[in-house]
Amino acid sequence: MAEDALTVEVDFSEWDELAGVVVDQDVHGCLIVEQHPDGMGRVGLLYRPGLPVDVLRMLGEWALQRVGRFLEHGPEPDGWQRRSDGAWQLWGRLVDLPEPD
Repeated sequence: MAEDALTVEVDFSEWDELAGVVVDQDVHGCLIVEQHPDGMGRVGLLYRPGLPVDVLRMLGEWALQRVGRFLEHGPEPDGWQRRSDGAWQLWGRLVDLPEPD
């Protein structure tokens, strides 16, 4: 993540090849929360290039909500995953849910 950036556009297909990991095509972004030795925290939102503006807006709103919940309740309620570098990671995907009856 860039030192002064909140969001970074990432081509996950290239990242998949470099990391040897396959990321589902329906994954729109990845949210990362990390704490540095100076006590400050950093949040990064990485997203697929070429997403429509409305999807980017929804992804940004989702990210703000998830970070708020992380700060209030910790990583467990939303299923954050601990990374090997100590940071926390949460994948974001847009899913159409059925209307409630």
